[in-house]
Amino acid sequence: MTAALDAATRVKTLIALTEELAAIISRENDLLAARRPQEISALQPDKARLAAAYAQSIRHVAADRSSVAAAGAGLIDQLREITKTFEARAQHQRALLDGAKAASESVLRAVAEEAGKTGEQGYGARRAASAAPLILDSKA
Repeated sequence: MTAALDAATRVKTLIALTEELAAIISRENDLLAARRPQEISALQPDKARLAAAYAQSIRHVAADRSSVAAAGAGLIDQLREITKTFEARAQHQRALLDGAKAASESVLRAVAEEAGKTGEQGYGARRAASAAPLILDSKA
């Protein structure tokens, strides 16, 4: 295989991996926006496999940048564009996760504040008998 073909193959592989990871992150973002985070777990095996392959490919390129130099400007530009898309989706996911975390923390603080308003302190039979049950629904 010539250096140009090898370089093109490396870049095409990296483009494909980046596109697949970006698609998974997009699906995760849709699930987060729809408030169905429990469904994200089904995507994790593919995401882990792709992330490992992506990381390995990036390490190879970083170790020897000349290994992709002969790929051609068109492929390199395509890789840059899909990388921008990937990074934008990952940044959007970070914002969604930060929002979900803040909302959860707010609910927990409110519950803790209400629980603290009972006036009774301590543990034991008397405290347990007066405490109201708390039910958390993971489907909410």
